[in-house]
Amino acid sequence: MTLSDNRISRQLAGRHRQYEPVVDPAAMRPHRSASTAFLPVSAGVIISAAGVLLAADAYTAGRFGYANSAWADRAYWLGQAFIVLPAAALLLSQRLIRESEAVTLVVVLTVAEYVLKICYSPTAFTFADELEHWRSTVNVLHSGNLSTVNYLLPISPHYPGLEEVTAALASVSGFSVYISGLIIAGTAHLLFVCTLYLLFRNISRSYRIAGVAVLLYSSNPDLASFDSMFLYQTLALAFLGLAMLAAWHVGLRQKGMRRASWLTIATVAILATVVTHHVTSVVLAAVLVLVTMTSLVTGYRRSAACLAALTLLCGGGVACWVAFAAPGTVGYLRPFAAGVLHSFQGLLSGGHIHGPSTAAAPFSNRVLGAAAVLLISVLVPIGWHRVWRRYRRQTWIVSMAVGAVTWYAIVAVRFMAADGSELAGRAATFVFIPVSLIAALGLTQLVGVGLKHRRRFAAAGAVILVLALIFNGMANGWPPYWERLPGAHQVAGFERSVGPEEIAGAKWALATLGPGNRFAADFGNFPVLGTYGDQDPVRDDSYLYLSSNLTLADVVKTMNQAIRYVLVDRRLSQFLPASGQYFPDDPNAGKYKRPLPADGLAKWNHVAHVSRIYDSGNIVIYDIRGMQYAP
Repeated sequence: MTLSDNRISRQLAGRHRQYEPVVDPAAMRPHRSASTAFLPVSAGVIISAAGVLLAADAYTAGRFGYANSAWADRAYWLGQAFIVLPAAALLLSQRLIRESEAVTLVVVLTVAEYVLKICYSPTAFTFADELEHWRSTVNVLHSGNLSTVNYLLPISPHYPGLEEVTAALASVSGFSVYISGLIIAGTAHLLFVCTLYLLFRNISRSYRIAGVAVLLYSSNPDLASFDSMFLYQTLALAFLGLAMLAAWHVGLRQKGMRRASWLTIATVAILATVVTHHVTSVVLAAVLVLVTMTSLVTGYRRSAACLAALTLLCGGGVACWVAFAAPGTVGYLRPFAAGVLHSFQGLLSGGHIHGPSTAAAPFSNRVLGAAAVLLISVLVPIGWHRVWRRYRRQTWIVSMAVGAVTWYAIVAVRFMAADGSELAGRAATFVFIPVSLIAALGLTQLVGVGLKHRRRFAAAGAVILVLALIFNGMANGWPPYWERLPGAHQVAGFERSVGPEEIAGAKWALATLGPGNRFAADFGNFPVLGTYGDQDPVRDDSYLYLSSNLTLADVVKTMNQAIRYVLVDRRLSQFLPASGQYFPDDPNAGKYKRPLPADGLAKWNHVAHVSRIYDSGNIVIYDIRGMQYAP
């Protein structure tokens, strides 16, 4: 065989390498006995369980009035360290672990964080977005119709995947919507993380790298809480992960029933994503486009043909669903898209984009966030270098490397755009998928460099680095720092603005006034009225609270908005808004230096033909339907 023949043989072997079975170098070493192998993992499970108990105790302390105490906050973070440390230490150590151990560590970490999320609100949904989907599910159960109007989230009935599955489980099992929602959200969350692990393992052909990649993905600010809530994105992410994993298998050179089975799974997962969540389905279409193009560039034309068919299915499904089933999607997403476009236009022009400011996070959180950005920004190029040296002929890992470029885009938006942290946080759910794998390649490369004793120090440093990244995701993710622990009522907040008094007022409105009334309400009571009360609250209503006098222009505007009732929370004149804004659409968001004037809230007691029909002490509801007849 000539030298050129040898070169061609090596090239052909490289072209088939991306579809080789998963092989971890550690797996080639002699194994210990099963009892010895699982002993450290068993200890890790116990430590993680102790961490859940410790953090849950911190939640309990918050409910008893210690939410702002230093010891409760430290107990929470110590509990989180116990949850994360076993997985980080074992996956990044030089110790031999089996794939079953790696999977166990990933599952325990995911389940522990989800159990802790339930402990935050163990009796009912309290986050506004969860309440919106709870209302949609209740509407489905009561009416038997998937398209029943939801006043708070009008787009929800057009993407009914989550509500349909939850309503079905509640009907069959007899569980409440809350319990059924926890089961569906928890199962979807675990499925998403497990499919990510399998995808990373198949792409990298190393279960250790896959485990480290899942660890790094856990530093995504939204994963531990927001992406495990009862939201349509949570279920759609499970379908997204399943669709990507099935697409990888479809690209393999298989024949017969095996390939047909994966093609069926991919088709079902794609269509399920399309009918469950708008943004996730668009992201899935973009992923399939990228992988198809990469397959062509790397020379895998047969795989590209299969992936192109899935891409057309996904793109066509999104277009048809938006056109015929959910035409309101374009209008719903237009403000968000306009904000993103405005941000990038400002970035390209080289200037900072000014906009409504929000309350600044604590200095420690900002330092941790900057350090996390720096660490990942360094790890990604190291991972790119490793991809170029070892994986540049492999379609999926090259696609991940290209997708990781989006990390630097969201970093620019985060630091230079108005409300950039919120935009970057929403995008992080998807951007962290390629970033976590490429960063894991870089991190494991650094840990494996040097002599044996140096590698031990490198592994210890890597554990500290991963802990810092995950703690940053928790500190700067959800819940926000000002309601990290449950506690007393907060004005114009999120979870801590949903309490017995607010729920009682909303239920009274439903029982006495009936559903669908136009209400004016503050930021905290807005979602409660729209869910427990089944009312139709107005977003642009700040003018009814800010002034001590009611003008003719105010009366005309209320008539144009068809507002019939005004809910006044007297605590708005006693405390600053926790979220930085008193109203859903607040022109003064982030600018309040003192609480609202009490005169502006009490003026309704002196307006002719206005009746006070409900008063719980803090919450008052006024009937203003006769106001139009006042002189």
